[in-house]
Amino acid sequence: MIPVRLADLHAACGVRWAAGPELGAEAMIEGVTTDSRGDVSGKLFVGIPGARVDGARFAIDAVKGGARAVLVEQGAGVEEALSSLAQSKGVSVATCADAVSALGAMGAVVRERSTARVVGITGSCGKTSTKEILATLLGASGEVCASRASFNNHIGVPLTLLEVTSTARSLIVEIGTNHPGEIAPLAALARPDVAIVTNVGRSHLEGLGSLAGVAREKGALVASLSSGGTAILNADCPSTPELRTRAADGVRLITFSAAGLAAASVRAEGLEIGAKGTRFTLEGGAVPAALRGRGVTVPLLGEHAVANLLAGLAAVIAVGADLEAALGAVQFLRPAPHRLEVSAANGVTIIDDAYNANPESVAAATRLLARVQPGQPGGRRWLVLGEMGELGPGSPALHREAGELVAREGIDRLLVIGPAGAGEPLAALLEAARSGGASAEHASSIEGGARRLADPADGLLAGDAVLFKASRAAGLEALADQVRASLHACATPSLDRRGAEVLL
Repeated sequence: MIPVRLADLHAACGVRWAAGPELGAEAMIEGVTTDSRGDVSGKLFVGIPGARVDGARFAIDAVKGGARAVLVEQGAGVEEALSSLAQSKGVSVATCADAVSALGAMGAVVRERSTARVVGITGSCGKTSTKEILATLLGASGEVCASRASFNNHIGVPLTLLEVTSTARSLIVEIGTNHPGEIAPLAALARPDVAIVTNVGRSHLEGLGSLAGVAREKGALVASLSSGGTAILNADCPSTPELRTRAADGVRLITFSAAGLAAASVRAEGLEIGAKGTRFTLEGGAVPAALRGRGVTVPLLGEHAVANLLAGLAAVIAVGADLEAALGAVQFLRPAPHRLEVSAANGVTIIDDAYNANPESVAAATRLLARVQPGQPGGRRWLVLGEMGELGPGSPALHREAGELVAREGIDRLLVIGPAGAGEPLAALLEAARSGGASAEHASSIEGGARRLADPADGLLAGDAVLFKASRAAGLEALADQVRASLHACATPSLDRRGAEVLL
């Protein structure tokens, strides 16, 4: 974090009461945290009220861990407790009306003092993957700060801003939403120089209402750009023409296309998915002439992974970083946990894409699996799906659509995990898949799914490939981990297909 005087942070967030060591307000703060369990040494601890626990209760733990100052919301007995803490531990303490708003105000202070170029990323899927890719690409030519994990909400975005250093050349901020009106205030805090919208899909429909509602909300990031900024949009996404209209005069537009659309500023041509990654030729008017026609091999799977990479390359161009160095860093890319992670265990290829799901990402994963070619005859492609959450009243129809696609793509085995009673979305998925001729089965729990996949008579065998996909609430990442561990632990692999390699 760029060092800031405690007094300046207090002024920004409207501190109502403060106590502590004399001249404590002049102390320099070099970090802000909301987690008393982590590294708090020398930092300002901000106690965020939660649904079940008030963060103020952890102030003493933070101070014991070495926190230099404490800020919590006002409440009954809070000032008395903090006064005692200040006297006994010699730390600066303060209260405010709203700890979350205070966190945002402090993030804005640090953002104002940073010279880093800020890239904001949103989209219905691929946000975190694009963020990780871009951090690697930009890191090839300078110091980068980026959102940790999925720090993309009203708490995560300010914490990301507060982590930027004085020497960072780039700051990457992931911005998420599941209700209208959430992106605009976060974008106002981040004030991005570059805005990436990875795509607009049918995610969080329960809160955003419709695909048009998703587009309006994602477009708020584009609308936040000032003249001179750059909007990076997916030319393959049907909502991109609408997103273009949200850009102010003087905002540069760069489009990317994994499908190779000729009009895209940065595009992939001749895309091929291979056993060790995905290959394509880089083209487009925004690409420097010397680098057009460059062959790129990315150690990630699928067209959507290429789309995320192209968005990252477009951002490298937009901030004026070294594109040659960025292309050299592509070889170091790795998938984020549970996002198309590929591993092999006992002859079975495991594709773990269980981190999250919406109709578009499930369709992309299904098509990817359909391109898998087992290493020898008899190898099967298994798709393990859980429910796609937050889709609102249209959820059964969208799950039915997924089931129809599974049947059309010729997936060998479908295993659906979760409640599938009458009227449940997963029941619609199963019915549609079976009606289309797919071999579809159901397990009501993770444990049941693990037993089915481990069935010695007709479970996973060497040469098979299995892909796991669902929304976070389904917990399929636990099933993927369990299956991987069980296969590794198996002492007697199937001899008839031992060592078979699954090719893509």
